Order: sequence, then structure tokens, then C-alpha cells
Amino acid sequence: MPEPVETLAISLASAKNLTEASEIYVMFETEAEKLPWPQDNDFGALVLQSACLKAPNIEVKKFMLSKALSRAQWCATCSTSGGEGLARMQHVNELKAELSRCN
Repeated sequence: MPEPVETLAISLASAKNLTEASEIYVMFETEAEKLPWPQDNDFGALVLQSACLKAPNIEVKKFMLSKALSRAQWCATCSTSGGEGLARMQHVNELKAELSRCN
């Protein structure tokens, strides 16, 4: 069920600081690990990327994007074929670009 992951991502976006965000992320990661990778993307990474747009704190937004990037990179390294790896790297590249725009 994706609802707990989505709820935790919204809580992450509302975190007041990095300490609070880190604490919430531990719970987020536990729940996100239970979900599949739809269409060659890590669901947790997709949710973090989407929810970070609502983060008023730029440091929390960067934290969320960096965690999304780490999750997407892991997903890409787990590919079993070249085409699958290329498909998964599209999300990695998208997240890198989005993170660089935050700096």
C-alpha cells in the first residue's frame, strides 16, 4: 500500500529542519522498501520528488531530493539488462538536474 509512504513524504516536506526530516525519513524508508518499482522507477523516489515541491524549507527540499536520488541510483544499479538500466538512469538524471537547480 502506497498510502503510508505518501503520508510520510508529506510529513517530510513539512519538516522544520534537517533533524526532523532525518527522523521522518527513517520511517519513510522502512515503508518505501515494501513497495515495488513501477515502470522502472523506485516508488519512494517518485514520491519524494513530488512531495519536495511543497517543502517551504530549501534545506529540507534538498534533503528530500538527495534521498530520492540515492533511491533512484540504487534502483538503477539493480537493473538486469542494458535497456532496463538506461530506463532507470533517466530518473537519476532528472533528479540530478532538479537537485542542481536548488543550489
